[in-house]
Amino acid sequence: MTGAGGRKRARPGEGARLRTELLAAAERILDADGEEAVTVRGVAAAVGVTTPSVYLHFASRLELLHAVCLGVWDELGRCMSDAASDVDDPFSALHRRCATYIAFGLEHPLRYSLVMNGRATEASRQVAADCFRYLAEAVEPCVAAGALRGDVAELTRAICAGLHGSVALLAQQPPETWPRDLDAYATNTASLVAFGAAALGRLPDTSATPDSGTLAGLFTTPPATGTASGRPGSSTP
Repeated sequence: MTGAGGRKRARPGEGARLRTELLAAAERILDADGEEAVTVRGVAAAVGVTTPSVYLHFASRLELLHAVCLGVWDELGRCMSDAASDVDDPFSALHRRCATYIAFGLEHPLRYSLVMNGRATEASRQVAADCFRYLAEAVEPCVAAGALRGDVAELTRAICAGLHGSVALLAQQPPETWPRDLDAYATNTASLVAFGAAALGRLPDTSATPDSGTLAGLFTTPPATGTASGRPGSSTP
């Protein structure tokens, strides 16, 4: 028997193959025409099945969209791990993971926004948990080595906030307004986030309003001769 578009009905056990085809079709439509073009009916037509066949695999259009996004985000952990695979220094490894996170998010801005800023779904929760884990894996050895000071979870939350903000800021804007050199943007922002995390455990108590010049003096005092350059891989403050 055949379904819509002349496609043969799936035999028992072929459901996984159909799900893969539906995701591939949704991905093509999303990349070509944007989020609004991804509809259950349109994806069904592209694959050659009936609309109810799509609902057997995805309970809603939103679930379909998030599944497409998850397929891309599954690559994030591998990319972050690969980026730091040849680095022995834990702080440099953290910096590379941060830069990779930003670059990856900007390579997939629409999918990033759909998952991170969409309504709470299992896909969104999984992505958030995975991203936290990928970064915590880099933060923990930094704390063990003394490059970062503080609680691993708290430091990771602060780093996640900075990285997410740097991607979301651009993902919400048209690409023509983005910085021309995205590699430099990713590297510089990763430095801001990573060295900011390193500063958290070294600054005086900032819970109260500081005296005039107290904090400014920390950053305006000329460095002593022979101090670290401030680049990832040199000694942290």
